[in-house]
Amino acid sequence: MSNFNSFVQNVLECVKRQNGRQLQSLLDINSPEAQGAVMSARSLNPRWSPAGACNRLPEGWAEFITLHCACLSALQEGNRADAYDKAVSALQPFLRVFREDESAWVIFPMHNVVHNLRAIAEAADAEARAAGRRADKLADCGDQLRKCFSVSLQAPGNKGKKAAALDIVNVSIKIYFKLNTLRLCKNLIRTVESKQFPPFESFPISQRVTYKFYMGRLAVFDDSYEEAEASLSYALRHCHRTADRNKARILKYLVPVALLLGRLPSSALRQQYPEVLAPYDPLILAIKTGDVGLFNQTMATQQTSFIKDGTYLLLEKLQLAVQRRLLRKVWAIHAQIDPAKAAQIPLSWFQYALCTLGGDESRAMDMDEVECVAANLIFRKYVKGYISHKNKVMVVAKNDPFPSLAMVALNDAS
Repeated sequence: MSNFNSFVQNVLECVKRQNGRQLQSLLDINSPEAQGAVMSARSLNPRWSPAGACNRLPEGWAEFITLHCACLSALQEGNRADAYDKAVSALQPFLRVFREDESAWVIFPMHNVVHNLRAIAEAADAEARAAGRRADKLADCGDQLRKCFSVSLQAPGNKGKKAAALDIVNVSIKIYFKLNTLRLCKNLIRTVESKQFPPFESFPISQRVTYKFYMGRLAVFDDSYEEAEASLSYALRHCHRTADRNKARILKYLVPVALLLGRLPSSALRQQYPEVLAPYDPLILAIKTGDVGLFNQTMATQQTSFIKDGTYLLLEKLQLAVQRRLLRKVWAIHAQIDPAKAAQIPLSWFQYALCTLGGDESRAMDMDEVECVAANLIFRKYVKGYISHKNKVMVVAKNDPFPSLAMVALNDAS
């Protein structure tokens, strides 16, 4: 059991010296040192308990490390539900030492306590689903993290402890996305934006990037596309230069939002991330040319991947931009042929264009369907004008009949 005693001694040294970063590493549930120490102790004594060796630790820390190691033991035994219960039990003594310690070094172990709890909760829920049981640990984890957030925000004894708060917010929001309980994000966001919260720029860049990524995704759900673009662009700009996987995740949401605002990816961006942006190339071409058929075909063939990414409904809104582009081309051609009636677009012309470029779905569109498409473009403010049903024409405004897509998106969100 000397291996476990050595582990406990290392924890003791970290506590004495207030070495938060090293203790953070030791508390990781995937820490080779911690895993090896627990496994070695269990192999020597199947009825092993960590309590005896942990008694040399200061009060509070002894209880916390005992329960933390019991959690690791349960994980090694394959009992994830019991491991989660042990992790929750360990939270109470840890929050006590977090409150009582007057130094801010405890924010580092707080990070791992929070991340460990979420990871174990997800594993426990996966185990429950596989066994046909109710999966409720992740929802409970969200409740437990509210306790962590409250304690870190109170920052008893040292305002520097508030530095743990944004990481807890990020983990909580990640849980709410997974559980589809996004309404719970609002209180957290209000707190982050309040005066009692530390300045946003004071937090580590990685935490700021994560927060802005989720703020961008939340803004998409609220149809606040300008806000979404600003948050996602911040996340992309400040993402670590080697974090290609994270940049790809950001771009999967940033590109559709930018397209809705009428902004196409730059050639430099497309050259830098060709594989990430490749699925959007046919959609971009459809927007440029008004090729409704190409748009519909791409949405059909890429449906599974877009749904998996959570962007299908967002991209589907681009259909109006494609239809508008096609109508604009019809308007431009008609204006050249009949300048005197440039503002009066014959719906039969739009019908012909839709049937020609609309793919299989549009080849048999009757006039009522065409009027419906035109009316929707007007209603959604993609076109300024009205429909003369009697004369079968769309009368568009003489000044700026096709507003910028950015203005359309802003009106749509209001």
